[in-house]
Amino acid sequence: MVLIDCHAHLSSSELQDSLETILKECDETELFVVNVGMSYTDFGDVVKLEGNNVCFGLGLHPIQGCGENKRHLTVKDTFDLEGWLCQHAEKAVCLGECGLDFSRWLCPTSAERDEQKAALEQQIAFSKRFDLPLNLHSRSAGKPLLELLRKHSVRGALLHAFDGGRKAINQGIADGHYFSVAPSIVRDPSQQQVAMTVPRDRIVLESDSPGLGPEKGVTNTPLNLKLTVTRLAELWGCSAEEVARITTENALRLFPRLKRIIRL
Repeated sequence: MVLIDCHAHLSSSELQDSLETILKECDETELFVVNVGMSYTDFGDVVKLEGNNVCFGLGLHPIQGCGENKRHLTVKDTFDLEGWLCQHAEKAVCLGECGLDFSRWLCPTSAERDEQKAALEQQIAFSKRFDLPLNLHSRSAGKPLLELLRKHSVRGALLHAFDGGRKAINQGIADGHYFSVAPSIVRDPSQQQVAMTVPRDRIVLESDSPGLGPEKGVTNTPLNLKLTVTRLAELWGCSAEEVARITTENALRLFPRLKRIIRL
């Protein structure tokens, strides 16, 4: 049963002690992972992990830094991304993680939000230039994100962990985007709403490891995708094998370059 994790952070420090075991189990269970970078500090590690069941995407998350040094992304931050993509885009399967994060405590002013939008527009331009689908983050920004994608005629992007309401979800469906569900679906009504609202041919799997696990506050790994599959099978009234088939076929349409390593 082939499964594809369309959004994970295998290079995260929380996973390093168990990474060898995770990769071994992924290989043994036909679990493929799209490992996405979020900043220049992790791009090198993300690229190095490529191989066997792991492929990658490169992009700049709308919030950079950590702790007290967190700040919103600027257009200037995107200048060096072109060089990374020129060097690695041929092997990448997507551009991301990028997007918009309008959390009030991180991006309180309209000027900061406009700067974030401009930075994302630059990454949208790169995605078109390098023919890479977008792997998108949005927090408190579902509507403006979809408006920006529509402005630039973007279709077929991945809306990871989308937190917009039903109206925004329907707009995303109408605009041809895909939605991913994580192991947190076992406890999160909003993930269950996505699973029941979005057509089955637009749903893919993600772990967002080390986050969005079945237990809040407990480190998550791609191996928990089996819990997502089980919950989706319950919600959809079908077998786990059917969920695996549907979501895998969807992922291959979303990220066509995955077909280089996955042959059904």
